[in-house]
Amino acid sequence: MKTPTPTRHTALGLFGVLVVLTMAADATPGIAPGVLLAAPVLASVPADPTSTVTNTASWTHPQSGMSFRCSTDDRGWFPCTTPVTWELDPTRAGRHRLSVRAVDGTGRQSASADYTFSYRDTLRALGLQFTVTGSIDGLAPGVWRPVPVRVSNPGPVTVQVTGLELRLSSDSTPPGCAAVTNLEVRQPQLAADTVLQVPARATVTLPAAGMSTAAIRLRDLPTVNQDACKNKSFALTWSGTAQH
Repeated sequence: MKTPTPTRHTALGLFGVLVVLTMAADATPGIAPGVLLAAPVLASVPADPTSTVTNTASWTHPQSGMSFRCSTDDRGWFPCTTPVTWELDPTRAGRHRLSVRAVDGTGRQSASADYTFSYRDTLRALGLQFTVTGSIDGLAPGVWRPVPVRVSNPGPVTVQVTGLELRLSSDSTPPGCAAVTNLEVRQPQLAADTVLQVPARATVTLPAAGMSTAAIRLRDLPTVNQDACKNKSFALTWSGTAQH
């Protein structure tokens, strides 16, 4: 490609005044003067909203031999190729933006192809939800009874449960058998450096590798008449902590 050079034409005016007419030759062969360089056409873009920090987009261009420059979230432009992968800032408020420009051999740039989208932290929105269920019956004085525990994860990603706790209601239903006097609870135990992995939309039953289940026993109280505890029930309340 030849480097464009300005062309100068001179002519004498009616009163002998020298008039200089200057015209510039077009920079790109095959493209008429004043015609803008075509912008890239985005072919694939992140979902809106997206729940991933790492995102990818691709584009096409009607002319060959083009290079491209990109900008994310209205920051500085950088050389890029299709597809481009980048990480967004999840703490940024508002919508995110990807912009792509085409650049020809002379450095002429097209208008940008822009795409805006939002980021939603699915885990934060769900609050790392998981449910815990488990019950037991047939208690006998002095005998520990393990409580089968089921941990369910309704979310789209694996939850790592780091702790579980079981609480008993203070009195029975119908009332008359106080938990603090008559019952004892052994909490689930998590081995050191172990987390309970609960896959997305799945349920794990305890005991499991590295984690024991809860247990309950009716205290053996020889001096206390525990007939009041026969045919009584207690509400169990589960709580826990998790990470991802």
